[in-house]
Amino acid sequence: MENSQAENNVTIKGASYIGEPKSYTVMYISKKVEHLLKNLEGIEGSLIFAEEGIDVPDAYAEKNRFVYTENPQREYAEYMQIYADRKWNADKGRHYTLTNEGYYLGENAKIGDNACIEPGCLIGHDVIIGKNAHIRAGVKIKNAVIGDDFIANENAVIGADGFTMAIDLKGNKFRIPTLGKVIIGNGVEIGALNNVSVGSGRDTVIEDYVKLDALVHVGHDVRIKKNTEVTAGVIISGFAVIGEDVFIGVNASVRNRVELADSCFIGMGANVTKSVNGQEIVAGNPAHPIRKK
Repeated sequence: MENSQAENNVTIKGASYIGEPKSYTVMYISKKVEHLLKNLEGIEGSLIFAEEGIDVPDAYAEKNRFVYTENPQREYAEYMQIYADRKWNADKGRHYTLTNEGYYLGENAKIGDNACIEPGCLIGHDVIIGKNAHIRAGVKIKNAVIGDDFIANENAVIGADGFTMAIDLKGNKFRIPTLGKVIIGNGVEIGALNNVSVGSGRDTVIEDYVKLDALVHVGHDVRIKKNTEVTAGVIISGFAVIGEDVFIGVNASVRNRVELADSCFIGMGANVTKSVNGQEIVAGNPAHPIRKK
């Protein structure tokens, strides 16, 4: 598929996904989630790679550009690679400045008042960080917008590429570019050696007063809501939604697209493969309900 053919009559401003689509973005849809077509109500100007055989209502087809294909994920991934290459080439001409404090600062980055950034850090191009930040040695931040009173502990990485794969025509795997952002609220603490991935179809969001312990992995497109506590060694996979005031115990794993409702409690080492109700305590492998809080 030629890129010019896909872009015909659309102006793309980013990516989204069919579960939460946005106008003027690129996305894909397969037969197994055809029921999500209804989410396109009110969406316009988007480029949508759709699996052959999907019945698209005329109202959606008139407002968007559909490309029908046997493998919509691959076509989407190849298109996004072109999009990513354009961004990469644009960024190659930008420069980092080594500050007197011993950290590297990208172009157009904005740091709020009373920030303390220790040596060995890197703050990427266009990053925004609010007031009273304390960013400790070795932290790397890219593709992020961060609120006030932020703490990032040693060697955390915020804004890393997400881990999503497609298969090319030769049967080889290749990474789908993730071009979203990480949005972090006020009063958030990121633990040492954390990895927080950028979004692909939407931004990765960490809301106010979330606290992450050391060695936590936050996958692409994850949402963690206010006052949640995530302890050491936890893995949260892509598109998971973590509610308010949730506690996740040491070394627990949360499957992709799972939702943990408000005020639930995830026990140490739990392998969470299904969504969890509010106020529920779960533990085990696979995790199962024990009782209400």
